[in-house]
Amino acid sequence: MRNIFIFFTIVGLVNGCSHIERRQQMETTQLDVSAETSPMLSKHKVRDLEKGLVTQQDKALYSKLLPWFHSDEEKLSFLRNSDYEEKQKWVIKSKILNRSSELASRYKRLIDSQDIAIGMPNEIVKRSWGDPLNVETSGNVLYKNEKWRYSRTVSTPDGFKQEKRIVYFEGGRVVGWETE
Repeated sequence: MRNIFIFFTIVGLVNGCSHIERRQQMETTQLDVSAETSPMLSKHKVRDLEKGLVTQQDKALYSKLLPWFHSDEEKLSFLRNSDYEEKQKWVIKSKILNRSSELASRYKRLIDSQDIAIGMPNEIVKRSWGDPLNVETSGNVLYKNEKWRYSRTVSTPDGFKQEKRIVYFEGGRVVGWETE
């Protein structure tokens, strides 16, 4: 009788422990999923992984790709690759560098009319407005937070005048501009 009691006690403990492990695993999985889908947590993860870019080669590649990423999840996918060769394989597999020509065709009308739009990558702005006269960087150059200055001559009813334009970029994409 005592052996049966001990047997059922052990079976109960084993079942209880496995239940606790399953619950903990489910909670951890739910936390991981919500962390991936939460924009703030994704941004923090991106920033943490960006800090892990140590070599100039890694930093230069990431900085070059920054305007072409569609989302923080895509940045995380790239940044999770441990070495430069793995990052290069990711670039080839994702075809991220082809996005320049894809976007150029999408922005063709704006480029032809020498106009720009919010979200436009800096490379496309150059196709539309040309090289800037001056580029100022805010913070770490890796993040491509920049202010580009342009000057051009425009026709007015009173003749010609110099028009100054300033374009603001965050992550290599237009966030705003002003004309003076």
